Amino acid sequence: MSARGLFARGVPPFPKFFTYIVGLIILLSIIILSLAAYAESLSGNYYYESGVPGFLLFVSIWSWLVYGGMLAVEHYAPRFYYRIAFLVGQLLSAIFWISGWAWAASSADYILSFDNYSSHDSIRGAWKAFGQTIAACAGVGALVWVLCIVAVVAFCSACMRSSVSESAADIELAGAPKSNVLPGQATSPSS
Repeated sequence: MSARGLFARGVPPFPKFFTYIVGLIILLSIIILSLAAYAESLSGNYYYESGVPGFLLFVSIWSWLVYGGMLAVEHYAPRFYYRIAFLVGQLLSAIFWISGWAWAASSADYILSFDNYSSHDSIRGAWKAFGQTIAACAGVGALVWVLCIVAVVAFCSACMRSSVSESAADIELAGAPKSNVLPGQATSPSS
């Protein structure tokens, strides 16, 4: 196994579960997008603005771009499948997801800690809904992060197991066979 496969171009032979993992990441990102949008609508009316819903909106859209783009290029334009670009995108996605769900869990813990007080404010119900929504984002985000790690490992193993194809190595010659004739040398017809 060589790391040369990570720098090659073209779609590597993925395991069968890889497409399902990527589809599940996209589906869960849609769920987190809707939860984060709801939390953003709740957080804008009160005194506490954490920034967590906005970051989760960004991470969800980033995941759509990376994983959706990976599936689209894989199926519709495999010659433009630059493996290293998708590897960097997936690694950034995993970093964004771990920071997003950890921040959401911390923020939800802080917000829901106010529920311990015996306050009867009218704002209490909205605070509780906001905290629970952020907590749900943290839980689903942790699952997405685990799936991102599994996708990165499957992607790297598929890339390192595949060899660089001969057609990709001779792309400048458009697939024409290389001759052993040096420039300026005449070739004679062989009988």
